[in-house]
Amino acid sequence: MGYSPPVPTFLEKLRGDPARVRLERLERLQGLTEELSAAQTREEVVRIVFERALGLVDASAVVLFWERAPGELELVHGLGVSDEFVQRFRRVLADDTLPSGEAYRTGKPVWLASRAELASRFPALAQLPERDRAAAWAAIPLASGGARGALGLQFPEPRAFDEEERSFVLAVARQCAHAVERARVFDASGRLAERFRQLLSTASVLSVAATPRDIAAAAFRALGALGACAAEIHGVVGNDDRVALLARHGRAATTGASSVPVDAPTPAAEVVRTGKAIWLESPEEIAQRYPNLEEERARKDEGAWAVVPLLSAGRPLGVLVASFPEARRLETDDRTFVRLVAQPCAQALERGRLFQDAAHARAEAEWIAAMLSGMCGAAPIGLALLDRDMRFLRVNATFASVDGIAPDAHVGRTPMELLPLTPGEQIVKAFRTVLETGTLLEREMEGQARTAPGVPHRYATSWFPVKVEGEVAGVGVLVREIG
Repeated sequence: MGYSPPVPTFLEKLRGDPARVRLERLERLQGLTEELSAAQTREEVVRIVFERALGLVDASAVVLFWERAPGELELVHGLGVSDEFVQRFRRVLADDTLPSGEAYRTGKPVWLASRAELASRFPALAQLPERDRAAAWAAIPLASGGARGALGLQFPEPRAFDEEERSFVLAVARQCAHAVERARVFDASGRLAERFRQLLSTASVLSVAATPRDIAAAAFRALGALGACAAEIHGVVGNDDRVALLARHGRAATTGASSVPVDAPTPAAEVVRTGKAIWLESPEEIAQRYPNLEEERARKDEGAWAVVPLLSAGRPLGVLVASFPEARRLETDDRTFVRLVAQPCAQALERGRLFQDAAHARAEAEWIAAMLSGMCGAAPIGLALLDRDMRFLRVNATFASVDGIAPDAHVGRTPMELLPLTPGEQIVKAFRTVLETGTLLEREMEGQARTAPGVPHRYATSWFPVKVEGEVAGVGVLVREIG
């Protein structure tokens, strides 16, 4: 077997003088630290990491995975890797046989000095396209502020990964982890402030919103902070057994659609039925859960849905749907924001329904009043309505013809004031009897009209209670001349 020279260490490969290289590397690490400390956004941090850190460790590619959920990593950035690599490893589970998954799961670095070692421990990586087949690999666990991730480094040549080189790579990784977490907190603070301002503005707009279209428009403006491409308002209709799209604002906007049963296989119906929000973060999740809606989703070119209930006193009035143009992770603060937008939307929807109900009741009351007015005015017998103080509230023309006084002139006055030639004690007795007993009373009475003094007339009168919500609010009188 022939002699194989040892793989050169990082120091030996770059310089002939280890001390000089060590000093130069520390100076570059200090420079990286200063740049990272000045970065305020995750975009700035990622740019510095990928532009500076690669050169420090002589890597050909670097990938950054960050915790999406417990036991699940998401590829948030990659440099020097193919699109196929990005698509294949967009999400990585802790149990996957991958260097980054193992580093995340165990909290220990993974060092792979050669392709043979890489293929032996992680066969899936040996099947990558040629451009993604690294000669050496390192996966470093990241942790900062309770958040976790992993940094993957690919090298174009075999590496010895001696103790000093490992220490240096770990130092660079630690700086990157702290910077990423610091930028995440900074970004979160900025987003929180902006979203709070957006919520205040949205609540103000929704306080005067009167229609589902107005509500959908206000919700869409607020959800624009998350990158939503449309907002929909669905409402419970019929006898609370159907759900209908009331309004949509944004891409593919529409005014409404036919209703579906509350047990239909749609997100809106399910949320109304259960009262629980639904979060669908990719076209695959949507298709798996609602295959019947795949054609509609594809037509609208939407990649994620957030569906939350619109509640009033704990009862679902409808649903707010936020649609996104691409697959996206809905973080905890994103979900909270959607729920907060839904609250004033629910209040506006309830207020709009109460307004519509009141308008409908008012129109119905006006119609009934007009009908009664027309009917009473055309009645061939005298009709009058008295309040509990025995003052006229209303009389028809036939009644007014008995005393020769215009109908409107009766309002607010008593029968004794207007009918001095009639037996007042009989009128008072009949009125009080009906008011106290709440029953119909028939009486014949005699009297003289102002239009024909000295001429006696006989009248058949009917006295009846007028009740409102079970209580006698007044007394009605029917008068018909009989001789």
